[in-house]
Amino acid sequence: MTHLSDESVIELSTGEGNASDLAHAAACAACARRVEVCRDALALLQRADVPEPSPLYWEALRSGVRQRIADDKRRVLAWTLLLPLAAAAALVFFVLWSGVVKPPAAIAPALPAWSPLPVAEEDDGLRVLEGLALTAAADTDWDEPEGLSAYVADLTDEDSRTLAETLRGQGGES
Repeated sequence: MTHLSDESVIELSTGEGNASDLAHAAACAACARRVEVCRDALALLQRADVPEPSPLYWEALRSGVRQRIADDKRRVLAWTLLLPLAAAAALVFFVLWSGVVKPPAAIAPALPAWSPLPVAEEDDGLRVLEGLALTAAADTDWDEPEGLSAYVADLTDEDSRTLAETLRGQGGES
């Protein structure tokens, strides 16, 4: 069972409150006792004779309130000036820093040299090209079909297969 909140107890003790709170206080002895204690405390307060504070108290209170308001205004004024000054100082620092100190350039990793040609030790077609170069050095006229044809005809079976594989491999790439 949920009991009445302190606010509901105060409302019921002053004669206010809603019907559900009033019904709960009638059914619950603990809440009814709290409402009764609150009524007694309010009645005691109303009977108490509280003297009026002296005029000096009210003047001191007004002076204290004025002083706090003035202090708050000074504090707010300091922050309103300090914030733009800090932003301007940050901007000046950034402009000076970006003009004087350059961030280090990212160092790219070194890439190995690349060639579209196969490695010389693995390229069997080089022997064919060497043979062609030797034939060209012998003052063979390349316009005549017998120069290149004669060289290709003189190739061994192994050299012919290597040349054919090399040409097939080059023909498939574009």
